Amino acid sequence: MTTTRFLFILFALLNVLFFAATHGWLGFGPSVESGKIAIELNPERINILGHTPPPETAQTGDTFPSVAPANTTTATEPSVACLAWSGLSPVQNNKLISLFSTANIQTTTRDVQVASTWRVVRTPPLGTNEAAEILADNMVELGVEKNSIQIEETGDNKFLIVLGEPFRNRKGAERHLETMNAKGINASIEPRNTTERRIEATVSKEKAEAVLSGQSFAKRHKPCSP
Repeated sequence: MTTTRFLFILFALLNVLFFAATHGWLGFGPSVESGKIAIELNPERINILGHTPPPETAQTGDTFPSVAPANTTTATEPSVACLAWSGLSPVQNNKLISLFSTANIQTTTRDVQVASTWRVVRTPPLGTNEAAEILADNMVELGVEKNSIQIEETGDNKFLIVLGEPFRNRKGAERHLETMNAKGINASIEPRNTTERRIEATVSKEKAEAVLSGQSFAKRHKPCSP
């Protein structure tokens, strides 16, 4: 064998050994390809020199600064209405007007007709006194006390028979009327009106009572009526 041929064969064997060694076929260490596969399967093993991974945030998601809710509570204004005071003495009327005037609250004073008492009467009125007396005697026979029967001889309803005394409230008159009807007497309730001084003001109840604080009539108001 010539020297040239020997060298050629040796060079070929060395190339084969080098190729096998670089591919890990001879068991000397991991090959380049196996290293690439390991990196693909475990990418977390890659470390970049000079780069520090950012710290994990304590909370995930976007965070926003807390904002206190706006105060939507609004003070409720007292309702204003027309209030009326009546049945007061002249001194009390003057005091009420004076206190409201000092507080720049305008008042209106007027006289109205109001029912002060109620009474039970026999209707309709009789035309003569003699007819009224005969009817009164018949009522006594029906069980009505004679001293509770009165014949009204004056006024528009002349010879009107009044049964009992006037009542301060309508309920008392209604009970007496039921008693008369039960005895078979045709009767009805008649109000007796009187003139009353009424003072009216357009103001809230709270403000009116505050202005009149300390007065006995401060809360003696009612809604204004026509």
